[in-house]
Amino acid sequence: MALPTHINHPQLGLVHITYRTNSGRISARWKNGSVHINAPASISTAELYKAIESLAPRLTVRQPSLKYHDSQSIKLDGVEFVITRQNISPDKITARPSLPVITIGVGTNFDLNAPETSQTLSRLMCRIANRIAPQLLLPRARALADALGLKVSSWSISTGHTTLGRCSAKKEIALSYMLVFLPQHLRDYIVWHELAHLTEMNHSPRFHQLCNKYCNGLEKQYINELKHYHWPVLK
Repeated sequence: MALPTHINHPQLGLVHITYRTNSGRISARWKNGSVHINAPASISTAELYKAIESLAPRLTVRQPSLKYHDSQSIKLDGVEFVITRQNISPDKITARPSLPVITIGVGTNFDLNAPETSQTLSRLMCRIANRIAPQLLLPRARALADALGLKVSSWSISTGHTTLGRCSAKKEIALSYMLVFLPQHLRDYIVWHELAHLTEMNHSPRFHQLCNKYCNGLEKQYINELKHYHWPVLK
């Protein structure tokens, strides 16, 4: 019997499950309003269900909550998301993804107080952010690298929700599209963090000293602000 890839849980809702051959333990996190579980490929169905039940109370407490409302404006650097009601297509949520203002029309048949609507709107804004991220993020990132006299082999946009940036040994830097939802100074911090990895590929004291230099002495402040940042989408 094949292992399930999705489970409808009474507390957690739809749970997404990925099996990994190189994993020896089970882990779980919220992503875009849903629970995503990584499990060892050798796990049995009974062990999987037992683990989910064990994790459910902690995941329920940590469940992110977010509500949107009519005429809401989410202003970010370089882009503004505007959520409005529309009755032309009451069963649909429409969007015009053109910078600098992106208007999202929520059909009148949708309950804006329902968690399902929040999840749908969050996913839509994430898809739009992924589309506009190269235009919005990469020119600034290149400018920051040039200002420091640093050479990056290539820049790209990634889809990570928890990993906001990556720097490879080949000096390739990937920035998550989630940076679209950050204020400019925190976007810059992520870029400076990855630029510091061009020299120090770990998180040693020397790395933080270099990163702090790039951040003009504000690294700790930025780390704390990012830790407590209220994301406008489900993360």
